[in-house]
Amino acid sequence: MNINKKVILFFSLFIFLPAIIYAETYWGGELPNISDTKLKVKVMLADGIYSYMYTITSGNTNTGQIWSFDIDVRKPENSIEVSGEGLVNGPGYLEHTSAQILSETTTPKMIPVGLFSPPNWNSGPDILGRVGWGSNDVQYRILPGQSLGSFKITSRGIPILRDFIIEPKLIPPSEESDITIEQIQEIEDKVAFKGKTLGPTAPPADFKPIDFHNYIISLKHEAYKLGWIIQGKDDDKGKKEDEEKGIMKSLDEKLDKAKKKLEKGDTKEAVEKLKSFIHEVEGLYKEDKDKEKEDHRHEHITSEAYALLKYNAQYLIEQLGGEKEGKKDKKE
Repeated sequence: MNINKKVILFFSLFIFLPAIIYAETYWGGELPNISDTKLKVKVMLADGIYSYMYTITSGNTNTGQIWSFDIDVRKPENSIEVSGEGLVNGPGYLEHTSAQILSETTTPKMIPVGLFSPPNWNSGPDILGRVGWGSNDVQYRILPGQSLGSFKITSRGIPILRDFIIEPKLIPPSEESDITIEQIQEIEDKVAFKGKTLGPTAPPADFKPIDFHNYIISLKHEAYKLGWIIQGKDDDKGKKEDEEKGIMKSLDEKLDKAKKKLEKGDTKEAVEKLKSFIHEVEGLYKEDKDKEKEDHRHEHITSEAYALLKYNAQYLIEQLGGEKEGKKDKKE
């Protein structure tokens, strides 16, 4: 390490250490931990509106109290304008504050959404282009070992992978503390639980079927990397790996056949191949109806992979002139 790197490292430590020292002193040597947290989402489609329904589960090994949850809903560049028709907000929506945030010229443009909250939680957008929820008081936070659902987004935007952040409550410093806002933000970032989930987006304005088909292929690979394909309990590791390869191969083959038809300009046959792909996705997703018999459960894909792959393939079918999704999604 040269001298310049040493100086930079020392300076960084000098800036950051006061925040860590303060946090460890205030928390008795331990920051709140929520690393044992799970976020699940199911998506339903009815009358052209997608409902994104989220459940947060805080594991027993967590030590922090979850009090906020945010999802990125920024509108991609060069995308279509998604209609907000028919979208409403439920109880807990901070109407006045939200209107102010949305009117700010520096606030990123967002996908139109409706927000619904669990009891005693509030919702609204923020200046970073996210929408989120926060608990009203200490007794409504998600404690270790607890789950809370009813976090809901409605939108006409199709599903995409979105960043989320879940945060534990940090007790604010006393007025006489020398800790800065930047240092508090560093601590908050350190203890937050982050990841990928599903949220609404706007399709590209310059729609090209081949490009969107390649996009669906990339979504399948991302779903696999995130562990959304091949779920469940299987003590035979070799058997599970073989099954995994078989499912991925089958999905790949159906997408490859559809792509070849698109490249040849055979739209009708491409639509049929995409329908076959959707049919397989639906067959792989099996929702556990009996939560008491957890050992009996074996989902080949999760609700996240199901929605991500099905609804994007369905959108491509519609753009190719195929039939639109029915008024209500029968699967869900």
